Amino acid sequence: MAEITVETIYDYIGKLTTSDRARLYRMLAAGALGNGVAADQGGAKPEPIPEPDPEPNMRWIKEHGAEYAGRWVALDGDRLIASGRTEGEVANAARADGAYLPLVIYLPRQDEPDEIGF
Repeated sequence: MAEITVETIYDYIGKLTTSDRARLYRMLAAGALGNGVAADQGGAKPEPIPEPDPEPNMRWIKEHGAEYAGRWVALDGDRLIASGRTEGEVANAARADGAYLPLVIYLPRQDEPDEIGF
């Protein structure tokens, strides 16, 4: 059996859905035990997951979006983490960076339609 490390656990967490990541965060914040049972909080609700302020991301997109048109980008506020051709490569770079809830988004070219439909 392979050794369990923080890195392997981090890789597995990166593969979770957003809702499962939020559930894991709540369990850890509640003092989850090694057997997967959350510690008793006496009925208290765990603190909500703080969401990053979207303003720095939007400001960066407004200022630099045209430079990255037709590419995927990962942003940590007003900091560009990575850009690339595929969502996967950019998401992997964001995961490796360790940024808290980075924004991974495709920036369309001006000649692309706003929506993809049927």
